[in-house]
Amino acid sequence: MPIAPPPQRNWWDLPIGIHEKVWLSLVVLVGLSLFIMMPVWHVVGRQNSPTTTYRVSPDSYYEKVNAWTQTAARVEGGIKPPGRDVYLAALRFAWVPNSIVLEASVPYRIHLSSKDVNHGFSIHRDGEPAQKANFQVVPGYEYVLPMEFDDPGVYYIVCQEYCGIGHQAMLGKIVVEGATR
Repeated sequence: MPIAPPPQRNWWDLPIGIHEKVWLSLVVLVGLSLFIMMPVWHVVGRQNSPTTTYRVSPDSYYEKVNAWTQTAARVEGGIKPPGRDVYLAALRFAWVPNSIVLEASVPYRIHLSSKDVNHGFSIHRDGEPAQKANFQVVPGYEYVLPMEFDDPGVYYIVCQEYCGIGHQAMLGKIVVEGATR
């Protein structure tokens, strides 16, 4: 005996049951609340990157980094900035400068840009993410990240955006000196 198809019905004309009404109401309420919260989180959320961004040419920014590197002091472990501004350039497959020496508990402004392709900027310590920084660095833009390191030690700058065949070797270093708060 063949299985008979269901009788022809117009499902849209059938009344909606109470359980369906409850679930549809919940779905609409959750959707509306998330839609409203998106701009609210953007304005008042503490998860947003506190950056200032400038439009620059990749070559002029790279020249700015090289000029800054010439004014910075060369110390054991890397380059120590003359002030509170630190300039970093990302390029295949390195960070320029490669090693920076900073003081603990001092607020710095980290300037970032890329010379060639998109790169990622993430800071790790002991194999774990530190400083809650995971940032995409795009050529043509200079990003300014306010950052303060509380604990002395060695932090590694890792490229989190695949940038080519040498991506896995693209590491920079931040050496933080000084006493703990």
